[in-house]
Amino acid sequence: MVELNLTSGESGAWILKRFTVTPQGAKMHNLSEIFNGRNRFIYPGEYWGLFRDGKVIMSNTPAEIYDHKPFIRKAYGKVLVGGLGLGMVLKCLLDKKSVTKVTVVEKSPDVIKLVASAYTADPRVEIVNADIFEYVPSERYDCAWFDIWDNISGEEYPEMKRLHRRYGRFVDWSDSWLRKQSRRLYKENAKSELQCAPLGGLF
Repeated sequence: MVELNLTSGESGAWILKRFTVTPQGAKMHNLSEIFNGRNRFIYPGEYWGLFRDGKVIMSNTPAEIYDHKPFIRKAYGKVLVGGLGLGMVLKCLLDKKSVTKVTVVEKSPDVIKLVASAYTADPRVEIVNADIFEYVPSERYDCAWFDIWDNISGEEYPEMKRLHRRYGRFVDWSDSWLRKQSRRLYKENAKSELQCAPLGGLF
């Protein structure tokens, strides 16, 4: 687990607080992952959660950490991050000596108010209150990571492609949260819609 030095609080529609995963809750989650052919497992314990409307939008459970590890391992130099969340990715990046700067673009001022102060003491950190779809970098970055979606259904995949195209001239390479899964679901959804389309004009 990635330990986070946060302080519980509430701002606007957002709540930052600790929550508990019970043994039964972990068991049910993990069985669901196995049934669906995934391996985003969690374990009983106490975790940090960023809540909106009573729903956990981000946590530091092993399942969440697993999603970000490939990017974190590969990241270096100047890094652009879309979405602050709990700052878990930010913390992991700052633990790497090869990372020289991290610019985080976060749309919600409430999330920034709750989370940013835990990281801004590090001179490598820049947090910008802006929409990642509109933000224009003033410098070039070595890599970028986009994590602005509540969940993955396939519907967000066009937005991922849009962000990768938009920042292609500003970064050497980029990736998004569960991008491969999103692309697969997007194709499956498109195929399903095609199969269900009315056969007008045939009768």
